[in-house]
Amino acid sequence: MPALFTHWAICSLLLLTLSLSLGTARADELASNASLILHHPDGDVDALVLDADIDLQVQGLLADMTLEQTFRNTTDQWLEGSYLFPLPPDATVRGLKMVVGERTIIAEIQPREEAKIAYKAASDAGQVASLVEQQRPNLFTMNLANIGPGESIKVTMDIMLPVNVTEQQLQLRLPTTLTPRFTNAATPDAQSVVSSFTQPEYTRGPRLNVSLTIAPLTDYASVSSATHTLEASDKGLQISDAPMDQDLIIEWPAQYAQDTSVHAFVASHDNERYVQLLVNPPASIDDETPTPRELIVIVDKSGSMAGVSMRAAKEALHYAIDGLTDDDYLNIVAFDDRHYPMFTASRQVDQNVKKDARRFTDNLTADGGTEMLSALSFALSADTDVDADAQRLRQIVFVTDGSVGYEEELLKHIKNQLGNSRLFTVGIGPSPNTWFLEKAAEAGRGVSVSILDEHDVASAITDLLNGLVNPVITDIAVQYPNGHGEIYPRPLPDLYAERPGMWVAKISAEVDQLVITGKHHGERWRQTVQLPATATDTDTQKDRVLQASAPAIAMQWTRRKIDTLMDEQRYSADKELNKHLITQLAMKAGLVTDYTSFVAIEEQPIRPIEEQLTQQQVANLIPKGNSMMNIALPQGSAGADTLRWISLLLGLTALSLFGLARTRNQ
Repeated sequence: MPALFTHWAICSLLLLTLSLSLGTARADELASNASLILHHPDGDVDALVLDADIDLQVQGLLADMTLEQTFRNTTDQWLEGSYLFPLPPDATVRGLKMVVGERTIIAEIQPREEAKIAYKAASDAGQVASLVEQQRPNLFTMNLANIGPGESIKVTMDIMLPVNVTEQQLQLRLPTTLTPRFTNAATPDAQSVVSSFTQPEYTRGPRLNVSLTIAPLTDYASVSSATHTLEASDKGLQISDAPMDQDLIIEWPAQYAQDTSVHAFVASHDNERYVQLLVNPPASIDDETPTPRELIVIVDKSGSMAGVSMRAAKEALHYAIDGLTDDDYLNIVAFDDRHYPMFTASRQVDQNVKKDARRFTDNLTADGGTEMLSALSFALSADTDVDADAQRLRQIVFVTDGSVGYEEELLKHIKNQLGNSRLFTVGIGPSPNTWFLEKAAEAGRGVSVSILDEHDVASAITDLLNGLVNPVITDIAVQYPNGHGEIYPRPLPDLYAERPGMWVAKISAEVDQLVITGKHHGERWRQTVQLPATATDTDTQKDRVLQASAPAIAMQWTRRKIDTLMDEQRYSADKELNKHLITQLAMKAGLVTDYTSFVAIEEQPIRPIEEQLTQQQVANLIPKGNSMMNIALPQGSAGADTLRWISLLLGLTALSLFGLARTRNQ
């Protein structure tokens, strides 16, 4: 027995050493990503402080956004700042300028590598310089070199946003922070999506002011926000000094005629002709017998879900369980570092299955990493006892904040393994990874909905279980009888009930009508749209909702085309597919993409060459209501954290046993 004690104790001591090694490595990693906090008698403050001002001008279904970021150096050193910030997934960054003292420097769009080299050379030479790079379609980095001691520099971006159309509401959703992204070996550029984080109670954190106008809206009393307090102003609405800790959501009623199937707006720019389309699908047939389904819910229980997101996910699961009938089948798959299926295969719903599902849901605890792939593989390929003759709809609902850095691998897996299933995504929490969630739903031939908190569950889950079961219009195509056109997105997606499609096409001069065809409940569906020769011909009250400037529509078409080319590359074996064409389009239009960046450089150096340049990262705020910092470390690495605690426990136990063994030997 003493020998057994000794061997076990030695093994446990090795685990203790491993735990201490993990702790050291993790501390180093955190230190490299941390921002400098200065301690003052009046409170702690970041070495590099960020404030943001947003001016939003909505015109029709597009919004012009001016985003002004002010970086303030609170130290007596020269600083180079970097800031990882989110934008909506369909935002178009189309301009940048930098204000240094009395001088304004307009940025140039350049191929990405050339812009990076120019920025580095200017930084080393002591010149003020800024560089904006795209890390993901909804995640960008601002680098700003040579901010003098105690000085401030303003960087202003010109951004275009499409307005979201859902049911009879129009919506803008602007992310202001991000949930820490989990990275693993499948993340190609892990360091580029890592940010330092701070909590509001420790430091001031980034703050935000917003001014907003909406045309053709005249009554601002109908504008609402579930996330921020809106105040009336002379020009419209405003938000003052808000912490940047959650998405800003603004909604207002749609102003277009609901009884019209297709709205079209034509504009000309740079000798090219464009048409913007808003297509309302016909209503679903209400008297249909509900389709039996096999529902598989994948639920994220990783560390980043701790707090409000986990509570919302549990409420969503309970709501979904309550909505199932005895004709349905059910399984639930939870995941963190690995996946945990409730059953080995889906089971027909009865009271016992519902009871097991509710117990499984109540026992979920947020912890660990965010390894989604095994859970997706299980759901997409799981064996089932479902009767194939029943023509049951296989519906996979993916409930997650999407906070990962290896989105590309997951999207390819969904696309390749989907089979006859349809995958829907539910974005959970105050700052989900909306781009990944929408792309995952697109790859899964479903739709994406979002849930802000546990009080925001009913509508989204009801839509998923009822209204969004099947698309209303499929196999959609557009024809140009008298000419030709190029429409995006491509292919045109299926349309679901009360979810209009927003498309944009470049058309030849002779096109005077479009013919839109598809399938509606198995029958051929056709709409003919007469187009005006010029934009002024459609200047009627009912179509004013679509009107935007011609350059904005042309820019939207270019952005949609680049998105389609990137999709083709994403699902191709050729990693360079379309790279040259995307670069050409972005350089011509002046857009930030994977292959192009904006760089602005002041001509004269201002930092004495003998003065050192210190690098600092602007810390984002942890999303409101998220408590992952209380249970785990950033980047979703609670798996390592959990292992460290287990190892420490084993190590302490080993020390006790080792002492006991020595006492017995003596």
